[in-house]
Amino acid sequence: MKHRIAIQFIAALGLLALPLGHARAQDGRITARFAAPVATRVNALLDSAQRAGLPTEPIVLRALEGHAKGIAPDRIIVALGRLRGALQAARTALGPASSTVELTTAAAALQAGVAEHRLIQLHQIRGTQSVAAPLGAYLDLVARGAEPDRAWAHVANLARRRAGDAEFVRLMPRDVERTAVEPRTSNAAGTGTP
Repeated sequence: MKHRIAIQFIAALGLLALPLGHARAQDGRITARFAAPVATRVNALLDSAQRAGLPTEPIVLRALEGHAKGIAPDRIIVALGRLRGALQAARTALGPASSTVELTTAAAALQAGVAEHRLIQLHQIRGTQSVAAPLGAYLDLVARGAEPDRAWAHVANLARRRAGDAEFVRLMPRDVERTAVEPRTSNAAGTGTP
């Protein structure tokens, strides 16, 4: 799970060069790898995401990953639906001007258990700066063993200080060991992440 989060972040960074509006809802990679009934279902999800103004490339990549791993088509469709939902929630939290990389990284954070109110908080703290680097740093820290609440507190503190993206990229788990955390509350997912 931890490695998957880091991989999702790395994949999200690769999407920087993709314009949001240029994603194809009917992707040839899907029709080439999936049986027609499954491809139709995946393409319907892609169409839905595109109509909502969401990036479709993360959904395509997740579908291809599932196929490559031999995951059952029904499970792939469920995972794609969850990803589409996370992208929509990320768009709601970050606003319509969010970039593809911000939405993809925020969706990965949501799927890793970060509460939506934290995305909103980080977006407000960063102002016009992208939230991708702080969120990516958080995901990476947790994937590498940092305690989630301490990692979030450290990332939020850096954001409040107006740290540049390079400072977030350089973060190591040992950097967050002494960070004070807010009192812990449980969220609906039961992760304890406020």
